[in-house]
Amino acid sequence: MNKISSIFKMKCPQCREGDMFKKPFNFSKPLDMHERCEVCNNKLEPEPGYYFGAMFISYIWTGWLCIFTVGVTIIFLKWSIGQSFALLIGLFLVSFFWVMRISRSIYAHLDMKYNPDIANQSIHTK
Repeated sequence: MNKISSIFKMKCPQCREGDMFKKPFNFSKPLDMHERCEVCNNKLEPEPGYYFGAMFISYIWTGWLCIFTVGVTIIFLKWSIGQSFALLIGLFLVSFFWVMRISRSIYAHLDMKYNPDIANQSIHTK
């Protein structure tokens, strides 16, 4: 599995096999993660406050989503500002937790390194 698909499937950055987040999705704990990878035992939260940097990724992601959504709806679709922002609010309601999770996944994949030896071991031991 390559890095991009591992990020969007929210897999462990070290082995790209185990899930970062607990399943099924739970609205009471939307960012509930495994403490360690189920496959390679990589610690997914190395220190308290580790994912603070993911907030910046989320902020950038959300900013571009706002600019793109409002820009396209006003310039190309000729919607009013009120209609554009109503759509934007709807998009935020639907995608908020996904953006927070994907931001954590991106941040972890930028910081933690892929180890093909661990990935190969996990494939052969299954």
